[in-house]
Amino acid sequence: MMESSVCRLARYLEELTAEQLKRFKLALTAWGPQDSQWARIPWGQIEKADRPDLAVLLVTHRGAGGAWQVALQAWEKMGLRQLWELARKDAPPSGYKEKYRERVQKKFQILEERNARLGEWVYLSHHYTRLLLVRGHASPRSREQELLASGELHGHLREERGRPIELEALFDADTGEGGSAPTTVVLQGVAGIGKTTLARKVLLDWASGTFYPGQFDYALYINCRTVEVAAWRSVAELLSGWLEGTGPGSGVAPVPTMLALPERLLFVLDGFDELLWGAEGQEDGAWVPTGEKQRVDVHLRSLLAKRLLPECSLLITTRPVALEKLQPLLEKPRVAEVLGFRAPERKAYFYKYFPDAGQAGRAWAAVQANEVLFTMCFVPLVCWAVCTGLRQQIERGEALAQTARTTTTIYTAFLSSLLRPDRHGPPRSQPAGLRALCSLAATGLREQKLWFREQDLARHGLDVATVSTFLHMDQVQHEAECEATYSFFHSTFQEFFAALFLVLERTQRLFGSPRLGQLLKGTFSLEADLPLTVRFLFGLSSRERASTLEKMVGARVPRGSQRVLLKWIRAQAAQCPGRAKTLELLYCLFETQEPEFVQRAMGCFREVKVRVRTRMDGLVAAFCLRSSRSTLTVELDGLGSGAAGLGLQERDLTDRETGTYSLKDVCKDFSSGLWVRRSLSELGLGEDALGDSGMRWLCEDLKQPTCPFQSLRLLNCWLTSDFAKNLSCALSTSQTLTRLDLSYNPLEDQGAVSLFRVLEHPSCRLQSLCLKKCHLTEESCESLGSVLGISQTLQWLDLSFNALGDHGMGLLCGGLRQANCQLQTLRLGNCSLTGRSCLDLASVLSPGPKLLWLHLRNNALGDSGLQRLCQGLRAPHCRLRKLNLANCRLTPACGPSISSILSAPNSIEVLLLSGNDLEDMGIQKLCQGLIHPNCKVQELKVQMCGLTWLGCEALASVLRGCPSLRRLDLSDSSLGEEGPKWLCRGLRQPSCRLQRLRLFRCVLSEAARAELAAVARAKPGLEISYQSNSWTGLHHVEC
Repeated sequence: MMESSVCRLARYLEELTAEQLKRFKLALTAWGPQDSQWARIPWGQIEKADRPDLAVLLVTHRGAGGAWQVALQAWEKMGLRQLWELARKDAPPSGYKEKYRERVQKKFQILEERNARLGEWVYLSHHYTRLLLVRGHASPRSREQELLASGELHGHLREERGRPIELEALFDADTGEGGSAPTTVVLQGVAGIGKTTLARKVLLDWASGTFYPGQFDYALYINCRTVEVAAWRSVAELLSGWLEGTGPGSGVAPVPTMLALPERLLFVLDGFDELLWGAEGQEDGAWVPTGEKQRVDVHLRSLLAKRLLPECSLLITTRPVALEKLQPLLEKPRVAEVLGFRAPERKAYFYKYFPDAGQAGRAWAAVQANEVLFTMCFVPLVCWAVCTGLRQQIERGEALAQTARTTTTIYTAFLSSLLRPDRHGPPRSQPAGLRALCSLAATGLREQKLWFREQDLARHGLDVATVSTFLHMDQVQHEAECEATYSFFHSTFQEFFAALFLVLERTQRLFGSPRLGQLLKGTFSLEADLPLTVRFLFGLSSRERASTLEKMVGARVPRGSQRVLLKWIRAQAAQCPGRAKTLELLYCLFETQEPEFVQRAMGCFREVKVRVRTRMDGLVAAFCLRSSRSTLTVELDGLGSGAAGLGLQERDLTDRETGTYSLKDVCKDFSSGLWVRRSLSELGLGEDALGDSGMRWLCEDLKQPTCPFQSLRLLNCWLTSDFAKNLSCALSTSQTLTRLDLSYNPLEDQGAVSLFRVLEHPSCRLQSLCLKKCHLTEESCESLGSVLGISQTLQWLDLSFNALGDHGMGLLCGGLRQANCQLQTLRLGNCSLTGRSCLDLASVLSPGPKLLWLHLRNNALGDSGLQRLCQGLRAPHCRLRKLNLANCRLTPACGPSISSILSAPNSIEVLLLSGNDLEDMGIQKLCQGLIHPNCKVQELKVQMCGLTWLGCEALASVLRGCPSLRRLDLSDSSLGEEGPKWLCRGLRQPSCRLQRLRLFRCVLSEAARAELAAVARAKPGLEISYQSNSWTGLHHVEC
């Protein structure tokens, strides 16, 4: 037995000195795959092994006979003649059993991949990745959740399916079964899940002595797909044939010994569902004498039913659809389900598939970014298809950052693998069967069905044998009986086959509507949510996919779908879709991988606003934007929430050796070839940690003469003063950038000063600068003030939500008073200003600079501050047109001051006073200015100012006597019953030119609403907006 061989070899190794042992280990490296089909023992294992461990390594990798042969050759070459003579005489007997074990090890250690070229193979022991095996059955509810889930949730649900069991424990006794060990084990699983690999692994481990060592003298592999069930054989002939199936043997097969010790036999039946059973002429499990010839399928039934060799052990692999036929034959089997790879094993598979760790890291990162592919990689065959595609990209010199291959491409490759599991063999399913399966998927999708009964299959001309490759079978308990139900591996496969049905439909009327049009029309409605189906439809419509499908189905795929899809895209773009929907549309275009088609589709968009949350989102957006030739405004919000937002691990940001994506790589996806498009004039990036390192690429591109940006928004990107310095260099050379928004970034004073200095540069063309909430203080105001007196281009400046204070405001006004200052809009909301700063502001307004819009919202100016400000507003040369004083702590006492500026010769046009306690008295004083002939106010907002019906009489006079007033907002006012009546009296006057009246959250009676509605109907062009007492929604009355 193997154990004695190991001990015997270890005893001889003990005779070696330390130096001789080192030379012996080096000699072992001379024999490897180039000399035989044996696997080379990794040097790391040899180097660390002591003498007993080295003996185990040799016997495990070479078998007992092979280990002794290698040792003898090494000792002979080392000149250890005496040791060689003793060992040669003491070599273990090389009988049939040992020779057979060696043949099994040679045969099953090699794994030929599906797409392998002649002579290409891998070692199973090195390539094998652990699969998840569980015992027990999932409930229909948990199975449905698993079908619909994706990402980490999908993996969690699968792991919770049942009790895990290891491959090495399949035949262990279970205390829950009375302590008895099973002799029949069934491994069930869907197509491509790894059942055959498990079967081969069992044979290899048995031959290596690690699968139940000493328990089985022989393990026989039976490939059910190649069994000649109609042939007539005796049991002895069957056993001899199965033994010789591993290769030509040496000597006569010990069949009598095997028959005499059946408990020492392990039969591995791989692919029970592929057995082509003969006519049911014999009773299942009927006993047949071992020497009598009988049909092979009869012998197999007897073996399964334990009428033949009842003490033997059976390991059976099958798809779930065949369990119904298998179950009656077996007695107390242990059933485990193969659930494929967990997330760690998926990653391990990638690192084993790619010999280069850097390539493996980039490939794995690309798949992690695509949630659909990451989910489906629980199926080893999908993992193989993905890795194969990525490897082909690498061989062609393509960058994996551009695409992890589309979901449609991977699913098509997976379908091709299932249809033709043997690259040299015939297809497993005919086109008619595939079309029927696609029709079943489409019907289920239309009827929102995940589960199908046998009558559903029959309705589409399908039977269990036809669909076993594609469907998973479950037994559902209905009262006293179990009913077989069928589902696709995952809901995404059902959506793929449904899309395939639409593409394969031969009638041209498909593309004239009924099915395709209805599907697309309902895609984003509340009633139907089929975005992945539509993605597949776009992917399958491409010329490359159509060519692949024609080879698979053996028929021409109808053309014309892209015309309908383009028409649909145009209709969607015309509706100005939101960020989520726009991104979904870009995903659909990405699936085609046809730049010409994407270019035509992107021509339907005037602007693109998407929320980029993952690396895949970024790749998709970059691909579509690079293909665009239209003038676009682009906003990319949410490009990560730190590393987690992009699906990156912390090590991905720094580990260059693994080749994983970094945050900078994501940003470069947009940079590569995108900015040279003259069509891209506006770009917005926002929400969370792009950081300085992630944006350096942008500064480099801004320096390029071909950079087309006119407007750039980088909101909440955690940019600091370091980035501001780099950006300043870019701004000094940019020939196109005129608008820059860096709001919600911690630039602080140092970064802001760097930006302000570049405004002095003669080539800087910046016209608009927004630095809202950038942690600025009065320290940066002196620098800004000096720049404002020099810059010839800056016209719009927003410093809101920065604690500038009154002192900072004074420094800023020093620049605003300069004659060369070109600023027209100044926004200073929430800048910690008080009434003391208003004298400085008034000094800016009175000389008559170019300032047109002043925003002072949420500053504690008070009535005294307003009085000081009015000194400048009343000046003859003041040109201010828009003034925002919302929430500035004004009281009724300020009414006369406001009235005085409205009656001034150069009256402002927009006055915003919301959130101040003006009350009726203040508003009445205000109205005196509004009816002055000099008043030019077009928009007035007094929302939440304490207005009641008492102030409405004065407002009625304004409606009659202020011909310039077009928009009035009285929201959040207590108008009572009389207030609306006064307003209606003013609105009815012919001299009233009001176009919009807002009364949101004003308590209005039914009579008041009716009277307002009557006025609106009588006044063409008047819009009155209000909210009902019951808060049921907004009512818009338009004529």
